[in-house]
Amino acid sequence: MSSSIVRKGYLSELDIVRAFGIIGVLLIHATSSAVVSTDPYSLEFTAYASFNQLSRFAVPIFFLLSGLSLFYNYHEKPFTVKAVKIFYTKRIAKILLPFVLFSLLYYAVVVYFRYGYTDLTQFTSHFFTWDFVVKLLIGKTYAHLYFIFIIIQYYLLFPLLWFAIQRWPNRQRWLIPSGLLVQWLYMMVADDLGIKYVTSGCFAYSLYFCIGAYIGINYSKHQHNGKHRLGGASLRLMLSALWVLLGAFYVYFAIYEAQGRMVFTQPFAIEIMDEVYITTACLLLISLALFINESSLRALKKLLIHLGVTSFGIYLIHPLFLKYYRLMDIQTNSSIYGLWIAGGFFVALLGSWAIVTCAGKVRGHWILFGQISHKKK
Repeated sequence: MSSSIVRKGYLSELDIVRAFGIIGVLLIHATSSAVVSTDPYSLEFTAYASFNQLSRFAVPIFFLLSGLSLFYNYHEKPFTVKAVKIFYTKRIAKILLPFVLFSLLYYAVVVYFRYGYTDLTQFTSHFFTWDFVVKLLIGKTYAHLYFIFIIIQYYLLFPLLWFAIQRWPNRQRWLIPSGLLVQWLYMMVADDLGIKYVTSGCFAYSLYFCIGAYIGINYSKHQHNGKHRLGGASLRLMLSALWVLLGAFYVYFAIYEAQGRMVFTQPFAIEIMDEVYITTACLLLISLALFINESSLRALKKLLIHLGVTSFGIYLIHPLFLKYYRLMDIQTNSSIYGLWIAGGFFVALLGSWAIVTCAGKVRGHWILFGQISHKKK
């Protein structure tokens, strides 16, 4: 392999996809309380369940983007010990420190709401327990931090995949089937192996990471061939129809489950439908991002790119806004309950976005929110 590798161009369309992803995350979290507390026979429940269920792609799409970005940038670079050290220094350090700091912050929030605050000694004593240590190590000090824990796992494993792709370049076509097989095997044996937090393991999402890896390896090839979008119009139409069909099923299933009428309880069948729905949604959103990126919709493009650039920081901090917003207790039978739920979404989005944007202007912001900068295409 040539030692003079051309530096890859910045893919602004990926930031647009990240924007879609963080919007999906916020929709899930903003409606989570509503789908639990609202009357499942009401029209309002159908609306909340629709936003919640149709956003199932939200977290997996970030794993797909991680695989895409990593392999797009690294698969042609010479695999050396020095290159691996640089990779770990750049990637792990800039995600590990924010992860640890926010783990401390969220654990402090949990301790405060659970036990209150009497004095500093009593309060800090909770941080010297096995409960904190274990939850810190597995990303469980707060519900959403498992995502960062999984990204760290992918970063740790990536050099092995980097080496394998360079050692056996003709085997890249097996990436997606291998990712699917690993995901299935992991989900089938996790309980038998005594793995308590199954979905906190990176193998639970290996299909999406490998789909991203395959796209990343072949991305430049499609760019050079002028194939700016994934597939033709007929393929996108078919994927759209499949997305609508499966999305309708998930909403229907959520309603029936909430009403105590289970449609079916075959976990493997649900797993397969999840994989098809999420993969379909991810591919459609990438195609939409490419369209927006190439369009004359400059204001929309600029807005979405900025949202995508700040998405990591927004992901980290937005639960704090929802936590304190929900201290304002609004009953589900209130006439303004729907507005209150929508308000939670916008408060979490705009509040987090504003803070991360301001932080991005301060040197050393990566310590809290990761890197908040992007290159112009």
